[in-house]
Amino acid sequence: MVKEWQDDGWRLKFHLMPPAGWLNDPNGLCQFRGEYHVFFQYQPEDAGGGGKTPKVWGHYAGNSLLHMRFEGIPFQTGRLDRNGSYSGCALIENDEMQLYYTGNIRLPGDYDYIHDGRESNTIRVVSRDGAHFGKKELLLKTADYPAECTRHVRDPKVWKENGRYYMVLGARLKGGQGAALVYDSCDLKKWKFLKKITTPEAFGYMWECPDYFTAGEENILSVCPQGLEEEEWQYQNIYQAGYFTVKGDIREEQRLEVFTEWDKGFDFYAPQTFRDEAGRRILIGWAGMPDAGYENPTVTRGWQHALTVPRALSSRNGKILQQPMEELKTLRYGKQEIDPTGSFLLEDGSGDVELQAGDGGREWQILIGNGCALTCHKGVLQLEFSQGWGYGRKIRGTRLEECRNVRILIDTSMLEIYVNDGEIVFTSRFYPEFASGTGTVKPETRTLLLEFNCPGMIAAGWQMREMEIDL
Repeated sequence: MVKEWQDDGWRLKFHLMPPAGWLNDPNGLCQFRGEYHVFFQYQPEDAGGGGKTPKVWGHYAGNSLLHMRFEGIPFQTGRLDRNGSYSGCALIENDEMQLYYTGNIRLPGDYDYIHDGRESNTIRVVSRDGAHFGKKELLLKTADYPAECTRHVRDPKVWKENGRYYMVLGARLKGGQGAALVYDSCDLKKWKFLKKITTPEAFGYMWECPDYFTAGEENILSVCPQGLEEEEWQYQNIYQAGYFTVKGDIREEQRLEVFTEWDKGFDFYAPQTFRDEAGRRILIGWAGMPDAGYENPTVTRGWQHALTVPRALSSRNGKILQQPMEELKTLRYGKQEIDPTGSFLLEDGSGDVELQAGDGGREWQILIGNGCALTCHKGVLQLEFSQGWGYGRKIRGTRLEECRNVRILIDTSMLEIYVNDGEIVFTSRFYPEFASGTGTVKPETRTLLLEFNCPGMIAAGWQMREMEIDL
């Protein structure tokens, strides 16, 4: 990390953050000529996400996902995207990195910017070396989208299948229903509308950040619905991120199965997946939430938000499992066998803890410092913040019939909790007391005590080194 941030106790050690300013959706995830590339929505001038200039993309690259360097802003906004370079994807084809994204244009005037006053351009930019980016090409404009759509059409995801190219876009229909629009092309330049995909009854009014891919034997349509009603054990955030299992052919006839949330925590949205050169399907999400009723105090320190660790996806019994990529284990050191009714001290505020349940794991609790509790009680798994550590985040929970194993990644001000090999995941920011007050602490005082009341479970913990990030 750069010198001026060394004493910020809330800076993360093994998650990608903005060098300064605001970060949100991951974009353009890919591996190109051996190098990984992670783009993201970026407002470098304002950690609150506003600012006088529009949002652009930021860019990290590296020969592994644990050794990344900040490459700056790949391209500036212009005529086709003057009010922001919004979310999109990457396709590696013809020995090129091709980036697809939404160019946002807001017309001046008295508009609602839902039914009028907004233009959404689907744009392509090509790079032959992963570092320099060519001229922007306009592929689709608002007039090219179906007439039943509002002005909210965005976030292209492009893939190749059986010799043809396909694109899915998120949309808000005029009747107040979310949908995904499917296009196809034979040359990546001319795109033809094929169909829309939605549910018989409205499932939210907008589907953002669509993604279509295969995990194991399952075809998956991932979307971020806005406008779902909160229920007791699901849809607890203001907006959701999850997936439908798709039965049939997305290009012809298909049926969307039950929607499953990717993550039950406070801070998870806009996930995107890609397949790396080793054949792994990898997911990265934004560890944040738009329009949430809670805060991130790092704004006063000039930065806000982060990305999740990369997660390898697999399928089991029709469910998608998410697990931290295997490389993350190379950051472990100082392993300790943990007494299931004892404690574990994280010496620098970051660690990796694994628990295996010997008796079904029906009743247990883990306390993280004096402001966070993870509890399994009477078939409910619950994450709770107190002592002001959540900055408005309080309780999230879900039903859990059986707990077989738990893995907890703690990274100074970030929690990622994986239950039953990643069938259930919680991602949340939290702000321990070691970084309160002036916000500057000596690294050796950045400690967290974990206390376990987990009878019948086997536990082990590791301290975590910092990943290499060149800013």
